[in-house]
Amino acid sequence: MVSYFTIDATGENTNFQKEISNMMHGFGDNPNPNAATVVLVEDIVLQQLRSMLQEASNYSILRGSTEISNHDIIFLMRKNPVKLRRLYNYQLKMDLIDATRPHVANPPTALLTKIGLEDDKDRIKKKRTHTDVISEIDEADEVSLVKFDAIDYLRKVRAAKITESMSFEKYEAYHKARCSSFRSGYGLNRGFVKLEQWINPTGELQITQLALEVLCFLAYETVAELVDAVFLIRQDSKKKSGDPFSKFEGGYFCNPQSLNNAVYIKSGYEGVPAITVAEVREVLRRYFTPTTGINGLFYRNMSNDLPVRYIAL
Repeated sequence: MVSYFTIDATGENTNFQKEISNMMHGFGDNPNPNAATVVLVEDIVLQQLRSMLQEASNYSILRGSTEISNHDIIFLMRKNPVKLRRLYNYQLKMDLIDATRPHVANPPTALLTKIGLEDDKDRIKKKRTHTDVISEIDEADEVSLVKFDAIDYLRKVRAAKITESMSFEKYEAYHKARCSSFRSGYGLNRGFVKLEQWINPTGELQITQLALEVLCFLAYETVAELVDAVFLIRQDSKKKSGDPFSKFEGGYFCNPQSLNNAVYIKSGYEGVPAITVAEVREVLRRYFTPTTGINGLFYRNMSNDLPVRYIAL
């Protein structure tokens, strides 16, 4: 059985621990996340992305291509119309941001070499094609029928609740955490250089920039799903025997009904306990446990029935 708790990172110096720490805080974790938890989440995300790349590589070979494109990555998402819709909206927002950046629309020639200027112009001309790929895959128009994203809504409600009593300084720090991502940056150095070095350190796979952008989105969603799942586990732990409404007493930002009473203990957010390694491991245990039934966990061929699963999908 594949282990999702450790990873062989021999020869790799690139890491996203700082970014993941900020993301976890942005999704509702303590402002000082547990360092061991951050390392575990990083390992999980890396395992997930490399599994996606391996499967996407097989699809690219079937297409007769030597490089992995965004089409191959998005094809992995074909069974989740909600995530496809979220990616669709993500592209529209990124296109709008790029269009409003003055240094992207009119790059300063004084700061660019001739080659750099030509590369930046090519990048401007090259439009994202995620929406085209999604439209091609979505033959039944399921993506267009998704009008409301409940999970995304709950995340926004949680963030709004967290920031209710924040001072300006704390809100500014929280806003920066919310802006964290797996992108390398913006401006002349924008792109996914760091992400590519992280998931493809040997350069064995040829990955397009558009594919890296989709992987960046999925990596971000993986962190978000893990944090969401931890809050659900905490919600379950608050259940009391004989009291079906005990889990809605608040405190962990899981449900709109519990958000009415969910407040942090100190200064708006310091009182939330940091997510622990044990909680993340419990998330994985529940996610990768085979379907229970007449055989359950005692099924002899259990390991053969475990397909590759992606938390973000």
